[in-house]
Amino acid sequence: MKKYAFMVDLRRCVGCTACQVSCKMENGAPIGTFRTRVQFIDGGEFPNATRRFLPLFCNHCDDAPCIPPCPVPGATFKRDDGAVVVDRDLCIGCGKCVESCPYGARYLHPYLPIKNNPRPYYRAVPGLAKKPVNELRVADKCDWCSHRLAEGLDPACARNCFGKAIVFGDLNDPDSRISKLLASTSPEQYHPDYGTKPRVFYVPVDKQALKDTFATVNPV
Repeated sequence: MKKYAFMVDLRRCVGCTACQVSCKMENGAPIGTFRTRVQFIDGGEFPNATRRFLPLFCNHCDDAPCIPPCPVPGATFKRDDGAVVVDRDLCIGCGKCVESCPYGARYLHPYLPIKNNPRPYYRAVPGLAKKPVNELRVADKCDWCSHRLAEGLDPACARNCFGKAIVFGDLNDPDSRISKLLASTSPEQYHPDYGTKPRVFYVPVDKQALKDTFATVNPV
């Protein structure tokens, strides 16, 4: 069984945002929303000013806080390969998962209406009954480009990172690039203090610079 993960080697990231743009194009994320985004942090003073970059994604957490609040079994779930995904046929657009993600990695897609009947779940989500069904939209997020994985391809962000800073691979394969990087570096995670066991790792330029980029996006 494969066990996928992301690693971002920040020593190679130049802040080009190719990951952000290619993700948006590949997955049709509408204007104002992102599955992948690059955070910038400036430091120092002239002439020794610095700029650091931090690509951010869904962390595909092993203890994903977005799954328990979902009132529909299977609407958001973790696959055996580690990917946390949304089933658009089951999602009722209640937004519970969006609210519970401490990383701000989910949003309600403004152009994708729900397919599932939300009425059986009004008791679990009382506020949903006040919203017209035809206005409800499904949740969206990074799913490691599942359609590409199914064809044996890497996620678009990793494929189009010309600096090869984004590494996607199988942790159960000791010969994979990601396994070798994990073994040869001291990677960090984005807000490990949230206790979600993120499946995205970072090799920092320096640890303080990485901590400086840790903005609280959407605290629980």
